[in-house]
Parts: sequence; structure tokens; C-alpha cells
Amino acid sequence: MKKNKHKLFGMYKTFHGNEDAKGIGLFITKNQLEAMDGKIEVESEVGHGSNFKIYLNEK
Repeated sequence: MKKNKHKLFGMYKTFHGNEDAKGIGLFITKNQLEAMDGKIEVESEVGHGSNFKIYLNEK
């Protein structure tokens, strides 16, 4: 995962062959979380899947 980690949250980035993918979901999610003073982290292993952790701050 480290190879593409810097690209994962980029706009129009996809890492699979799904023709319907637009590559904006993680981009929007990350930007909205950061706008709310939160963050998103990912751990991934090829062939095994990905785990996303979302952190929100209480105000």
C-alpha cells in the first residue's frame, strides 16, 4: 500500500478495473473530514483488503 498511499485520496484516482468508478469518494470524504477538523487513516494489504479509521473531534 505504501507505493500508492500518497495517491489514495486524490481526485479521480482508482486502483481497480471497475469501469463505473469515478475516483471521487475518498477525495470528498477526506476533504469533508478535514473541514470538520477530523482525519481519515488507512491500512491496506494487497489481496486482503483495507481498513479505514475516521476520527471526528467533539466541539
